[in-house]
Amino acid sequence: MIVFVPTPPPPERWPPNFEFGVLTTMSFPVPVPRYVNKAFVDLSLRRARIGVELHSYAKFIGKVRAKAPWAELWIVFPDAYCDAAETRRNYEKFRRLASLVSPPKKYLYVAQEFATDVPEDVDVVALPARRQCHTNCTREPDICAARIIAYIRNYIRDKPVHLLGPSLRVLRATHHLAGSFDTASYRRAVDKELKQMMGGKWQATKDVMDTFLFRWLEKALGKKLAFDEPNRHDPLV
Repeated sequence: MIVFVPTPPPPERWPPNFEFGVLTTMSFPVPVPRYVNKAFVDLSLRRARIGVELHSYAKFIGKVRAKAPWAELWIVFPDAYCDAAETRRNYEKFRRLASLVSPPKKYLYVAQEFATDVPEDVDVVALPARRQCHTNCTREPDICAARIIAYIRNYIRDKPVHLLGPSLRVLRATHHLAGSFDTASYRRAVDKELKQMMGGKWQATKDVMDTFLFRWLEKALGKKLAFDEPNRHDPLV
């Protein structure tokens, strides 16, 4: 499983069968650490809603590439929130700009409204997993998860699936069908134990970010993470 987060842990802290990359967006740009090999480059949900000038997005991607020439960029074609037709038009307009980005890179297409006309030349299909048009996936996770599962089983044949910002319960129900996802939700305490560790505050500080991330993943996946050296990364154990 590939997980993209704003603060990826160093490789020596990765649980078995996990790889971490950095999540960077136009709304919340973060640097690409030298120890990660993948960077997920996206507009952000807010910009997908309000729209973005395509050349500005291309310029942002170019800056990420210039600062991290070693990283494989997972470039999300600019989507239009809850508008499959406009998302497809953006794809057609952005293809030339995306082609100018030097490799290594992968192209991701967001299937807004669970559109089935995914272009053949994209590498990964990205599915909304936090908000699906008028459905808030945190409040109605069963509905969101059911849509994702049905879409993958009915329409995905030869492309891997990426889940866009899945809520905890959506990820728990769908992670076995996806190859990757991105999240920033772990930065807020997922249980009272973490909140107590922070002196009653919900927000993580830099020194405990990995602990918050691994605890969030355990809650989302419904199982304990296995490390080569048990208890090494969680000060609460």
